[in-house]
Amino acid sequence: MMLAVSTPFGSSPEIERHATRWRANDTIARIWRKDPTVWSDPPVPEIADRLGWLDTHSTSRGLVEQISTLHTTAVSMGISDLVLCGMGGSSLAAEVFAATLPLAEGSPRLTVVDSTHPDTVRAVTSDTDPATTWYIIASKSGETIETMSLYRHFWEQASRALADPGSHFIAITDPDTSLQTIAADRSFRATLLADRDVGGRYSALTAFGLVPAGLIGADVTTLIDAAGGVAAQCGPDTPLEENPGFCAGVLMAESARSGMDKAHIIASSPTGAVGIWIEQLIAESTGKQGVGIIPIDGGPRIDGSQFSMLVGIGSAPVDDADIRITVAHPHDVAGMMFVLEFATAVAGEVLGINPFDQPDVQMAKRLAGQAMHGELDPIGLDPTNVTETVWVESLKRILAERPTSYISIQAYIPQTPENTSCLDALRWALSEITGAYVTIGFGPRFLHSTGQLHKGGPPGGVYLQITEDTGSDLGVPGTGYTFNDLIAAQASGDRAALADRGRPVVAVDLGFARDQGLREMLEQVRGMTQD
Repeated sequence: MMLAVSTPFGSSPEIERHATRWRANDTIARIWRKDPTVWSDPPVPEIADRLGWLDTHSTSRGLVEQISTLHTTAVSMGISDLVLCGMGGSSLAAEVFAATLPLAEGSPRLTVVDSTHPDTVRAVTSDTDPATTWYIIASKSGETIETMSLYRHFWEQASRALADPGSHFIAITDPDTSLQTIAADRSFRATLLADRDVGGRYSALTAFGLVPAGLIGADVTTLIDAAGGVAAQCGPDTPLEENPGFCAGVLMAESARSGMDKAHIIASSPTGAVGIWIEQLIAESTGKQGVGIIPIDGGPRIDGSQFSMLVGIGSAPVDDADIRITVAHPHDVAGMMFVLEFATAVAGEVLGINPFDQPDVQMAKRLAGQAMHGELDPIGLDPTNVTETVWVESLKRILAERPTSYISIQAYIPQTPENTSCLDALRWALSEITGAYVTIGFGPRFLHSTGQLHKGGPPGGVYLQITEDTGSDLGVPGTGYTFNDLIAAQASGDRAALADRGRPVVAVDLGFARDQGLREMLEQVRGMTQD
């Protein structure tokens, strides 16, 4: 394993100060004893039962043989595709592994479905054949509405095509969930149970990340070993000033305290895709109680910014990064993940928040449920058609009225290369005009990633929500709703949740002509002027 973490500050005053405090309180040993009072005394829920991530490099070894057997079976059966239905922590690590690790010869390719947009669901359905596809249904709670809606759809497709559809399904969930029951009742090929004591965003090295990785032919043991090696570096026997997780966590938290609350992630080969996973880890863990660290995944650098620190990751991280994580081998991505999990837990302690809960996520879910039943008051937040100039005038007014910390583009459209390219152009234009950092999130995916930060984190964000007419209905089998209903309700619910928190939202609708609408948005943004 070749992974190194360094900073240009050496042993900074902040690191020395917190190291002295931690030694006096025996904090590092208490963390490894899984003492929840490190973050809250008295302990509160979602700390004491969320510290299992500390030893996943040991506990997950029991999965290796079962994963290997599944991979061998998939190859022998000629399985060409894996469709992973999951949200947030149930899918992001798997997506990073698939983008980072080489696909072993003869192994199936992985497609992650974490969207409720009917066009996305139709595209995956069209591109895969149930006879040569395995479907991985991943949900910690076993009740995630997006995941279970996708399961219902793909189960119907498989049932129409196969005599034994259950043999093409794998469940990953916590013990005693409704998904475990469904898997047993419908004779799924396998059910892999996750550790109850590991929260979703810390679950990369559990079944949620390792099963998909193993099924594409990755060496799961090497991944676990990489994490184990770094865990030792973060352990109680390492001086705090040499502990990579401690040093990175202190620097991120103290930077946020001083006003440098952006962590701009510049990732390169072999770990160019890690930003999507880091976003959730940092945003959902620290963005609460009006404080937090705002992760910026890629996008334009704002040189000389007093509000951000650079996090460089890859085989040759950018030289001027404040935190440099050197990853020499693709499998060392697992070690990088453990370092950042530990750093995030450290940052939570320094910031005085619980890094394991997500107190503002439930509101958006509740309001989306009201929208599904027609019970949500739109309170003047209905989107403006892109052909009108009202939305861009609203955006200009909001930007002129208050200091802008960052702009969040929230697009409830399919995450295709073409749409990503259009949104990236919009991002660069907004950043150039405003001088602010701009993030991109596809809905509803980002609700399980950065959504907590948007509602509970530092003020100063401006939220640009993009919706569209999703076309002909695609029903969710066995329910009274469609995927169209679901994604529309999720957008409405999040608008209302942001408004409830006093966060400024500008909502624009592309109508039926998505490509034209995105081009029109870009033209209107380029025409903006700042007073």
